[in-house]
Amino acid sequence: MLKSQIKPGTEYAFREQRAPGTPFHRVRIIQHTRGTKWRAEWIDPSPGLVDYVDSGQLIVPWKEHKAFLKEESSAESLRQHNQRTGYDENSPIARALYQVFESIGDDVSFYRGTLTGSPEAVDRVKTRAAMDLTKLSPLAYTDRQGKLHLPFDEAFELARMFCGAEPAAVLVGVETTESDWARQARHPGEEHIVPLLNEYRASWALIRQWAGHDAAVAQREAEIQRLERLVWDTVYALQKAGIDKEAAKLRHAIEKH
Repeated sequence: MLKSQIKPGTEYAFREQRAPGTPFHRVRIIQHTRGTKWRAEWIDPSPGLVDYVDSGQLIVPWKEHKAFLKEESSAESLRQHNQRTGYDENSPIARALYQVFESIGDDVSFYRGTLTGSPEAVDRVKTRAAMDLTKLSPLAYTDRQGKLHLPFDEAFELARMFCGAEPAAVLVGVETTESDWARQARHPGEEHIVPLLNEYRASWALIRQWAGHDAAVAQREAEIQRLERLVWDTVYALQKAGIDKEAAKLRHAIEKH
């Protein structure tokens, strides 16, 4: 816990080592001594023992320890499930999932095989991906802050279906990044970009496959044409209003493009 969160007279769950599964000791904080050190009295085990503890060894207020242990167990079950289903943090699939969920935003985040977000945000993304809202992995759990945690296989399916439903939302970022890195790699002194570019091309290929690249390109081109028509309409409106200087700027920008 943070030093600012600890209050003398309050009972806390203490761990000699912060590794999950390490037994809890029940202690009561007596007073702050210096830095991150506190004087504490043991309640269980060794009742009456007085010793010094560090802020980082106080895991959670004792009244919350059961909920904390349940959440910790759920997180470990989810981690083991991800491992059994073949999740690899350094794989093209993992990189693809990071990129897809960064593109989606909407208060959901992917990290080390787990998708996290408020239940409402997850439902919004599932709705956009045309997924069944009633289907939820038995490994999914909600933490003490109300955040829903989904395992790798469900995150994978959601990412794949979202790409198919809203290809432009993810392909714009992919194509922009690839173009920027490729241009940068051609400059003298920027050769270090080449391995990174090659490393990510496999994940970009996956995203394009999920998105149905040809259909997505057609959709993007149609949107570009629509925006160009709007700009030309603006040019004509400016000319009609006698604002020739601004109209010329827009015309030059379009023709240059």
